[in-house]
Amino acid sequence: MPFTIQMPKLGHAMTEGTVLHWHKSAGEPVKQGEPVLTVETDKAEVEVEAPTTGVLARLSAAEGEVVQVGGELAVIALNGESIPAETAKPASTAPAAAAPAPKASPAAPARQGRVLASPRAKRIATEAGVDLADIAGSGPDGMITEDDVRRAAARLSAAAPSASAQSTVSLAPARREKLTRIQAVGARNLTQSWQQVPHFVQMVRVDMSRAMEKRRAANASGAKITMTDLILAAVVDALRENPRVNASYSDGEMLIFDRINLGIAVDTPDGLLVPVIHDAQSLDLAGISARASEQAAKARDKKLTPFDMEGATFTVSNLGAYGIENGTPVIFAPQVALMFVGAIRDEVLAINGKAEVRPAMQIAIAYDHRGIDGATASRFTTRVRQLLEDGAQPAAEEAVTPAAFPKHDVTVSSAGENLKVDVAYGPMRWALDGDDVAGPDPVSAFLGALGGCLLMSLRVAAQVRKMPLGHASVHVQANEKGHVKEIKVELEVQTSLDDEKLHRLVEIAERGCHIRALIKPDVAVNLSVRRQPAA
Repeated sequence: MPFTIQMPKLGHAMTEGTVLHWHKSAGEPVKQGEPVLTVETDKAEVEVEAPTTGVLARLSAAEGEVVQVGGELAVIALNGESIPAETAKPASTAPAAAAPAPKASPAAPARQGRVLASPRAKRIATEAGVDLADIAGSGPDGMITEDDVRRAAARLSAAAPSASAQSTVSLAPARREKLTRIQAVGARNLTQSWQQVPHFVQMVRVDMSRAMEKRRAANASGAKITMTDLILAAVVDALRENPRVNASYSDGEMLIFDRINLGIAVDTPDGLLVPVIHDAQSLDLAGISARASEQAAKARDKKLTPFDMEGATFTVSNLGAYGIENGTPVIFAPQVALMFVGAIRDEVLAINGKAEVRPAMQIAIAYDHRGIDGATASRFTTRVRQLLEDGAQPAAEEAVTPAAFPKHDVTVSSAGENLKVDVAYGPMRWALDGDDVAGPDPVSAFLGALGGCLLMSLRVAAQVRKMPLGHASVHVQANEKGHVKEIKVELEVQTSLDDEKLHRLVEIAERGCHIRALIKPDVAVNLSVRRQPAA
């Protein structure tokens, strides 16, 4: 008995699919598990594999044709069996009786019986008022293609009365672009959501100074964290504390979820896709970053599976990369909220009663008012802002005010006849003295800064990679007299890491130490590492 390949149900809401491309032709052998064709669902493109080994006896649907779930796509003949002639003909092959018969005018051949045309060609012909029976197809087996219809429509337009001879002038489009299936489904779903869900939107401005500093510190130690990653992590933490926002609305009930499945809007050539980071509540910042990067790449490479697109409980749309500062989000029902993220811009903010220029962005969160009131929404909105501005502070604690003085801005002054100089950095004060009485000399101060920079960078690198470090110390020494020609750095670390992993961590810390990069190439810096067993 022959085996039938049917349109698979690739999602719980899928009712039909479109045949995009046949990888095999009728009469070719196929092996079990080998891709036979690619179909497009409402959300993704998926390869359909041969369920058994045999010969592809019939293609039952042409490229571009829409087939209902369970509908026949192809027939595979097993064990060398032949398919009866009445069922073995390819769907893309017209019967002999459908051959075009010549008309009086050779430019407009007439057709009798079935007209062979792709579904898109038929739709374009209907819109343009073109009779398919008057078109000679240029496709395989005489199939009428979209280009054939457009050329026929252009001939009709040229033969029509000129615009000056018409009593009314109609504006004709330069071209028509059919929405992709993904765009069409998105348009339908968003229209339904906008019409049926009572939206209300809350907008806040966020001081991103600390978030940007956190990102710089993480990436200085070898990580690859984006601002979107930090925003997603803040959203996950805020959803943990406000579970009613991590929900769906259905028939007068709020379906509140323990799992946080984070949808991330990704722009692709075929339209907007929203792959999902499943169980984001179990991931740290590095894990969220890795999953977000992976899902975005799969979306752009058309490698998303139906599972990758389903089950989102909250969605984040970041258009900041395109320079958009704010917008009004549309909820992806049945989710009850969606967050729009704008671009980061330098803005004048009031800090401790003074005007300061800070990097800031706006977020806008749309809520389904049927299940979420303004107070519930505001707790989530302000918590996202607080997490981005202040880091992971307990919600009950008072927000920490960012430093009112800029980094890397130091004032040095001297008075009297001695060598002492006073250094001021914001509210902090210390002295440098060449006589080694009131404070360290400048070179010793620099060596201390170098050792502190290396040690801090090492700690950050270890935290990001979850590597255990116990007590650590740095001894820095330079030649005693004259210009600095050589610097010796001895690093001692108490850890259970082996030597190879420890040295790799130290290499990352060296690259992340900005002060290390300030040392001139002709100054030799010799770094030695000694590992002590963990206590």
